[in-house]
Amino acid sequence: MQLGFLLLADHGEALNGKIYVMGGGWNMLRLPQLPQEWGFGIALGIDVPWDETNRRHAMTLHVEDPDCEALGGEFSMEFETGRPPGAVQGQDQRISLALLTRTTFAAAGPHAVVVRVGDKEIGRARFYVTQIPAAMLPPHMRSAA
Repeated sequence: MQLGFLLLADHGEALNGKIYVMGGGWNMLRLPQLPQEWGFGIALGIDVPWDETNRRHAMTLHVEDPDCEALGGEFSMEFETGRPPGAVQGQDQRISLALLTRTTFAAAGPHAVVVRVGDKEIGRARFYVTQIPAAMLPPHMRSAA
């Protein structure tokens, strides 16, 4: 099982096998103060190999702080995908998901969103949290201070 993509965004939705994101692809959060609660989207695609279709799999996802400790709760779910009519033998099947989360960031530094299927980590998206003066933030973010 492989991670096809993992994207951090301001907002994301999954609809009919496609991902729709706004403000996607960032790797830096500039916050006016710490600790700070912040909401963001996580979009991901999991490529399920042909021989692992038609079976249930357990997926977990969590956000890690700079000490690799989980922030907040862990998202978990089970999924199963089949083989659609006309699929080419051996073709991977993609599961697309979009989640919205709210996390409290207490420390500046490197963070990560970590995705596991079963006991295996299949990917992580690293990002950095930094504290900057509210006057240097875009106007829409100043009210968080």
